[in-house]
This record gives sequence, structure tokens and C-alpha cells, in this order.
Amino acid sequence: MGDDVRRVIERLGWRVRYVPHEIIKDYHACYRVMYRGSVIYPPAADRLGIPLNEVWLSERLRGYEAYVLFHELREIHYRYEGYSVREAHLRARIDEALRYCSDPKWMRHFKEFPDYTLPLSCLKELCEAIEGGTKDNNLLYRILASCIRRCSNISAPHNA
Repeated sequence: MGDDVRRVIERLGWRVRYVPHEIIKDYHACYRVMYRGSVIYPPAADRLGIPLNEVWLSERLRGYEAYVLFHELREIHYRYEGYSVREAHLRARIDEALRYCSDPKWMRHFKEFPDYTLPLSCLKELCEAIEGGTKDNNLLYRILASCIRRCSNISAPHNA
């Protein structure tokens, strides 16, 4: 699987570049690419100074490359379709979950490199829905968004 995603990325003319973790620690991975005639990148690419047609990954992610590149490729596709950075990121996570929930190494990836936009408990809830037979992306998105809202309400300080 990892070789397949890397081949797709190379066919698109993009370069995968591993950078020191300290440079990209707040994002783990980021990109600026030409995709179907459009330049696609999140705001972090400007902060990081990522050149066109490069996908940057933390050097610490080498063991998880297949998952990370799959996610970035899906996120880029969703951005191309017009989704916001946030929604494209979450929809790419759903695609990952549909593909990898049964892979224990994929879940270890999030324990080692947390996605700060998505609590691990919500990722687990997403996988439970998938394992229970839910495959509809829009329904999975609503499940994920609802979990994130619940978790942010729990962790937000309450005024007395």
C-alpha cells in the first residue's frame, strides 16, 4: 500500500521530503502541490516555506509513511473539491479510518503522534462506527464532528 501511494505522488510530480521534526512538529506533515491545475496548500505551508510540489513529513514519521501520505493525498483531493482546510482534513481522516481501522499500527501512529484537531477517543468512536457497518462518508463526518464538539465542550472551562 505504501509503495502505491508513493508511486501516485511521484506520478503527480511531487517530491516527498523528510525534514527535521523540530521544523514541522506542530503539523507532522504539510504540502504545497499542483493538483489538476490548481495549487493546493494549507496556510501552514506559507509559515514553513514549502516549495511547490513538495510534501513534507517529519523525519520521525518514516515508519508511518504509508498512512501519512495516504492522508495527505486524500486531503489534497478534498481541498481541490472545495472543502475548507479543516473539513478536508477530517474527511481525509475518515478515508484513512475506512481503510486502516483494523490495522493496529495505524492507531499506534496516533498515540505516538497525536492529531491535535481530533481527540484519540473520537478516532476510536469513528472506527467503532465503521466496524459496526457504517460506511457512508457524510454520516461518518457527522459522527466525527459531533464527537469533536462533545470533547471540546468537556475540555472547555466553564464559567461559574
